[in-house]
Amino acid sequence: MIKERQLREELLGLEQRMHLLDRQLADAIHRIHHSPTPDLVEKAAQDERAYLSQLDKLMTRIRAVEGQLLQIDRHATRH
Repeated sequence: MIKERQLREELLGLEQRMHLLDRQLADAIHRIHHSPTPDLVEKAAQDERAYLSQLDKLMTRIRAVEGQLLQIDRHATRH
């Protein structure tokens, strides 16, 4: 199925993006705790908020793709 393959490829890309965001988020948190100046701490906090927002949107899309794949799997087992 072309649709299933496309969804699985999209899911793989989304998961890779999620891992990158996880690393970026960890870096921002590290900078919040270890930056030497208030300006750098504020920049790190802004980055953290931005990464969390991106991660939220990404997780929503991952759940949507997983739901579509589940529907395809259910349909395939019925026929």
